[in-house]
Amino acid sequence: MKTLSLLLALTSLSVGATDVTLNIEGNIYDTTCQVDSASQNMVVDLGQAVASDFKDIGDTGPWKNFDLKLTNCPPTLTVATISVDGPRDTDHPFKFANSGTAKGVALELADRLDYIVLAPEARFSVVIDAGTHTADFPMAARYYATALPVTAGTFNSVVQATFTYQ
Repeated sequence: MKTLSLLLALTSLSVGATDVTLNIEGNIYDTTCQVDSASQNMVVDLGQAVASDFKDIGDTGPWKNFDLKLTNCPPTLTVATISVDGPRDTDHPFKFANSGTAKGVALELADRLDYIVLAPEARFSVVIDAGTHTADFPMAARYYATALPVTAGTFNSVVQATFTYQ
């Protein structure tokens, strides 16, 4: 009986096979965009300001415009994004800290397309020009009073810019 059960079990097994086609796709390109040489290690001079002109927290200096540019973007890329980061001001964490000797003042950074303020860890995107394969990030910076009194001294703020692409 055991032999018959085993023979029946073996004859009832069926073996089947199905063919499957896998389509694997991707993109290979030589490089990403290049940061324009004028935009590398850029120094933006905010100029001089009088400490006593900052009478209230939130008082600012004039905007100083500058541009960060990307060149030689591969034609497969259409959007570039900049992410900005750096030490936060202790009194106003949505501003970048001043590591100079002046007190009560921080850096306010904005995207000049619509003057939206860029806090540390902020980002914004621009379209890569399909004809020139470039991307322009129009930006602006200014002094921002975060505590009173604002005292005289040097001003230095470091912002790290990181670019990503789509």
